[in-house]
Amino acid sequence: MLHYESLIHMGREELYQSFLKAFSDYQVPMNMTFPQFEKMLKRRGFDPNVSVGAFEENSLVGFILNGCRTWNGKATAYDVGTGVIPQFRKQGITNHMLQTAKENFGKSGVEQYILEVLTNNTAASNIYIKNGFTVEREFLCCQMDRGENRADSLHQAERVIDPDWELFRKFWDYQPSWQNSILSVEAVHESFGISAVRKNNCIVGYGIIDKATGEIPQIAVDKAWRKKGIGSSILADLMNQTSSNQIKILNIDTRWDSMLQFITASGFHNTVNQYEMKLEL
Repeated sequence: MLHYESLIHMGREELYQSFLKAFSDYQVPMNMTFPQFEKMLKRRGFDPNVSVGAFEENSLVGFILNGCRTWNGKATAYDVGTGVIPQFRKQGITNHMLQTAKENFGKSGVEQYILEVLTNNTAASNIYIKNGFTVEREFLCCQMDRGENRADSLHQAERVIDPDWELFRKFWDYQPSWQNSILSVEAVHESFGISAVRKNNCIVGYGIIDKATGEIPQIAVDKAWRKKGIGSSILADLMNQTSSNQIKILNIDTRWDSMLQFITASGFHNTVNQYEMKLEL
């Protein structure tokens, strides 16, 4: 018989093995190593106290891995990853885990719950909608191979050690997603390289790249300096900071027209789309 409880006493290695099983047939490959898994949890603020596992006796057969931080001024839980191993699907486990999570949130003072779901995963979206979630915005996920890059380096870029986040925020048209947020970058800051272009002794654009994976969580340029090759110069320098042959930009807000134009011109192509969904508690 299945029972549901938090993941406080769950070892990371066992959690990792269940994660691999649950995502073995996922549309987006999730074949990460154990260190990559641990890094993902740290980056996204994983908190076992507000996470939920579905157990058959002592075996973990389903999970909702949640992070917990302040988001837009509210105590917020974030779904790092939800999965059920294949042989236990279609038994209502995800719905039961959500109900348990919501009960635990009430005890922990969590005010809202956010998650991302692939736009074509209608089964998952329907579960979340039935549980009170609403779509907040839509994201594009894009990538390109190193050889497809069409960005020119017209401006000299510099490497940034101590980022001025207050300045960088001013370059945004839209807030980054949870996994691309400042707190997420700072949580594993040693993994990232930051490139910037300076004009008149002021930084006018910056970008951040995961040196191992080639993922770019943030790239933005001051509105007054756009369409002058600043972004392309930053992208070219970011690519010099990674050994990865694939460069990815995940969770681009579909309303950010200038960013969409930039990534298309640079050679990126769209892979999947996601909804950001929110539940007010």
